[in-house]
Amino acid sequence: MTTEAILSVRVGGRLREARLQSGLTVREVADRLGLRHAIIVKYENGTIAPSIDRLQSLAQLYGLTPAALLVEHDAAIPLFAILDRASVSEIEHLVRVLREELNA
Repeated sequence: MTTEAILSVRVGGRLREARLQSGLTVREVADRLGLRHAIIVKYENGTIAPSIDRLQSLAQLYGLTPAALLVEHDAAIPLFAILDRASVSEIEHLVRVLREELNA
C-alpha cells in the first residue's frame, strides 16, 4: 500500500469518527455539502481523498479543524485545535516556554 493510500485510509477513518461524534448520518453530511452520499462513503472508506477545500468544509461541519483530521494520533487532536486558534504571539510564547523546559 502506498503512503498516499495509507494517508487516505487514515483520513477516511477520522472523517467517519468525526461524523459519528457529530451525530450526523452520511446522507445528512452529503445534503449539507451538496454532494452525493456515495462520495462521503468513499471519503470515509479511503477510496478517494477529499480535496483541501472539501476537507475544510467537512472539518467545519464537524466543528474541527482540517489539522485535527490529519493528525496521526488521537491524543494530538486537542493540541492542534488549540494551535489552530492561537495567535502568533501565543505560539511564540509557547515555543519559548517549551525551550526553557527542555533546557532546564
